[in-house]
Amino acid sequence: MAVEAHKPATAHSLRTHAANAIVTPAATDAPADAASTSPRSADADEANVVATGFAPLGLRPVVSPAAKPVPLPTPLATVALAETPPQPELPKPAREPRFYVALVGAPDVSTVKFASIEKPMPNVGLVLEYRLSSRVRVNTGLLRSTKQYTARREDYDFGANTARVYQRDFTDVEGSCTVFDVPLNLRYDLIVRPRYRVFGSAGLSSFFMQHEAYSYEYPNPATGVPSYWTGSATNQNQHYFSILNLSAGYERALSSRWSLQAEPYLKLPLAGVGTGKIRLTSAGVFLGVKYGF
Repeated sequence: MAVEAHKPATAHSLRTHAANAIVTPAATDAPADAASTSPRSADADEANVVATGFAPLGLRPVVSPAAKPVPLPTPLATVALAETPPQPELPKPAREPRFYVALVGAPDVSTVKFASIEKPMPNVGLVLEYRLSSRVRVNTGLLRSTKQYTARREDYDFGANTARVYQRDFTDVEGSCTVFDVPLNLRYDLIVRPRYRVFGSAGLSSFFMQHEAYSYEYPNPATGVPSYWTGSATNQNQHYFSILNLSAGYERALSSRWSLQAEPYLKLPLAGVGTGKIRLTSAGVFLGVKYGF
């Protein structure tokens, strides 16, 4: 038997052997779309990896880079919250009084249909006031005033003496009277401020005639010498709610209870007063001090 001699492998034979043993990746590696759509079992994929040494793209593990911590920005400045100081407690407002008493006085000027304006006479008294609300008050009181006036002859009612008087030649009647004035007024505060008030007031007064005196001068036809006729009356005439009161005023607070007040007023006749039933108009300015309790 002939023994075949062992031939040494050449470079060409080695290259041929390697080409037969190794399958090119192009033959085994299908496109991604084909691999994802062709039915292939998990065992076939593993066998292919063992045989070829290549894994399909879908089976290759994806290693994500480790997340690096992002440092927080350093604050530019630290703002310290200041503590809010406690608010001081406001003082409680003093309770506004309900009742007031006022001492008032005024220079009083009187006239009868503006026949003459006489000199001012005193008008003084005591006023009581009750607060109904923050703006509305009612007041009454007792005032004593002296009034002087001049009335025209036709403006004076002589009553039973009318026929005799008309035989005499005179033009005016001079008169004076002392009157107790009892007002009943409603006051409304138009402007209210912590330290002052501006108000308006309206109401009615009752006149109680304490003493009346009147006279007129006429020439005596027998002697030609001027003669005087005088008359008087005491506590004979009372006139209820016969005077309309109108006023406006300013009140200035001195404390929670004390205040000063100035009040210009006008008293208009709604009926005749006194023995002569004269239409007596009066005006003046009340000045007063008031206390609340």
